Amino acid sequence: MAEMQTIILQTVVPAAGAVISTVMYASPLPTVYKASVNGALGDINPIPFCITIANTLIWLVYGLLKHDPFITTPNTLGVVMALWATLMAYGLADETVRTQLRNLLLLQAICLPVMGVVTTFFLVGDTAAQLGLWGLVGNVVGITMYASPLSSMGEVIKTRNSASILVPLTITTLLNASLWAAYGLAIGDPYVYIPNVLGCVLAVGQLALTIAFPARKPTPGGYERGV
Repeated sequence: MAEMQTIILQTVVPAAGAVISTVMYASPLPTVYKASVNGALGDINPIPFCITIANTLIWLVYGLLKHDPFITTPNTLGVVMALWATLMAYGLADETVRTQLRNLLLLQAICLPVMGVVTTFFLVGDTAAQLGLWGLVGNVVGITMYASPLSSMGEVIKTRNSASILVPLTITTLLNASLWAAYGLAIGDPYVYIPNVLGCVLAVGQLALTIAFPARKPTPGGYERGV
């Protein structure tokens, strides 16, 4: 029984987590594509896409350092999808949002190479320290990614309209965070379970707002409730 539980928690759960992670990274793509066809960003908040680029790159390196295919595989795909979503959204955004995206990308372009230099030349041979560096930064970025939709929460409450919250993305985020939290607890890796436990809490909060303030779409006379 104990052996079966170990197999489930250390193999089945992370494998499912890898699949859900890939689905999570892909879930905004149809919405972004539809926006590009319409030529307008609408209520889409592109900041989470940009943060996801950093998040997936960091966890990709973490997975490589740890030789963990369950972490490496979905984040390899996630980098590509997050970059595509960010670039597509950038072309549709106003100048204020574009400035925010440029600043975030510039920050990533500075910090990630510096981390690579530190890992290669200053922490060489010390795998625990390397994992600690990327795991700690990954925690910060991961929590920021999970919380990034909160940047529009004030507007959701103010307008009583949750159209800016992507429900499919939020649901997959909840499933994803739950699986990775279980995996992190099973292997005793706080860098994996801490951000994902918080991710569960934040995702539940976002879903609660979609229930309290159903999405509505604009009409000539104001707003109407979405389907």
